[in-house]
Amino acid sequence: MKMDHSAAPLYEALCLYEDCKRISLHVPGHKDGRVFDETALERFSGILKIDATESKGIDDLHHPTDFIKEAQQLAADAFGADHTFFLVGGSTIGNIAVALSLCAPGDKILVQRNMHKSVFHGLTLAGAQPVFIAPGVESATKAAKVSDFGYIEKALKENQNVKGLWITNPNYYGMSQDISVLAEMCHRKHVPLIVDEAHGAHFGQANPVPPSALSKGADIVVQSTHKMLTAMTMASMLHVKGHLVSQKRLAQVLGMLQSTSPSYPLLASLDLARRYLVTKGRSFLQDTAERLEKKRLDLTPKLKTLTIWGGSEEVDYRDPLKWIISCRSQAATGYQLLDLFYQLGCTAEISDPQNIVFLFSINEQEKDMDQVVNAIMELDHNLNKQQLVEPQKLTHTMLFAEEGALLQPPISLGEAFQMPRKKVALEDAGGALCGEMILPYPPGIPLLIPGEEITSAHIQTIRQLKEMGAYFQSPSDVTLKSILILDQTI
Repeated sequence: MKMDHSAAPLYEALCLYEDCKRISLHVPGHKDGRVFDETALERFSGILKIDATESKGIDDLHHPTDFIKEAQQLAADAFGADHTFFLVGGSTIGNIAVALSLCAPGDKILVQRNMHKSVFHGLTLAGAQPVFIAPGVESATKAAKVSDFGYIEKALKENQNVKGLWITNPNYYGMSQDISVLAEMCHRKHVPLIVDEAHGAHFGQANPVPPSALSKGADIVVQSTHKMLTAMTMASMLHVKGHLVSQKRLAQVLGMLQSTSPSYPLLASLDLARRYLVTKGRSFLQDTAERLEKKRLDLTPKLKTLTIWGGSEEVDYRDPLKWIISCRSQAATGYQLLDLFYQLGCTAEISDPQNIVFLFSINEQEKDMDQVVNAIMELDHNLNKQQLVEPQKLTHTMLFAEEGALLQPPISLGEAFQMPRKKVALEDAGGALCGEMILPYPPGIPLLIPGEEITSAHIQTIRQLKEMGAYFQSPSDVTLKSILILDQTI
């Protein structure tokens, strides 16, 4: 049955709620904006009027029967799922829900090692015993990607009782692999393929962008609809396809994790993001991708010091909405490029020791693209003309083990979480089991997780990243001169 994507049932229900002007004798306490900070009211008033709750006339996220149910059905149709769950805690909530839905304490699951921290948190709460597989690394950018499929097939054969295969695709840099073979491998073993597609909500929605994970056979897909599409921050979706995953179990777990008072403006923004995508966004996406690619191709031969990555044979697909920029001459690290572009009015999405990434929307204006191109040309000219920063040899930091290596920490994430810890000097931590998550951010992929053995390579990498200006999220010691290890003497 053809669905009417011009409708936005949840958003329209909130508009009716606002138009009715009934006096609110229920939560929230701002009473549709009648009681609020006066200096900020003008800025917030529009959204406060639709900041509703599960009152009469408004559907319930945890038991949808009306507007939310219809909005989720429209989303499932738009993205090619059998069922879609709306998330108001970002993809973090989706990943944790997947872990708790699939894994009981002690269960094994095969997990790509370069996952977002939320996956590790979910596995910790589930009491799972993940078997990690080291990712591949794209040679030019040094960005982690899905491991060679031969390694994954071998890992599936060696671990017969895993609850599924969990990968990140695309990575933060927009690199994506054709995962149809992985889906076939998993389905032959009757286990699901789970894909963290946080940065690929737009995939499959226009010809110039890569195909979606669902179209390639994935069973569970988590998407950050707020990252590459137009939903508000924290608004994401969890898509399910096929019979290998219980929708009822996922609904039960999400009912435990998500607030009983979810933000209806966030939920409505998911409804509107889907409507915008289907009615207008797909054509905008195609046009934007084509114009960006033309500008990239025109710009690339003009650059003398900077480079924009154009893909490689190691990667099946490249997201045209992401430009990966680095220096040929190593005149600047990625962290320094972040600051230099910031001074020119361009704020990058991510930086690492070598690269920065510019992330474009699905509907970019020509003047904004030109502003970015001009900033790239200006910085390229400056770097080529005069040494703005000290040149340095960018040593390849060790973020992961050799591609395809299988890693199972001697102590599970759940056990490590409960164990006592002690602080030691970083240089003395070699051989100990890590007691905290060491997390360069973004992209939020842990360098070390609790229960993992600390090696001399880890110590060297932490020092290098810190010296280069990397940001680490919530370490026990912000200087990273010390680190928490598990205290196994107690």
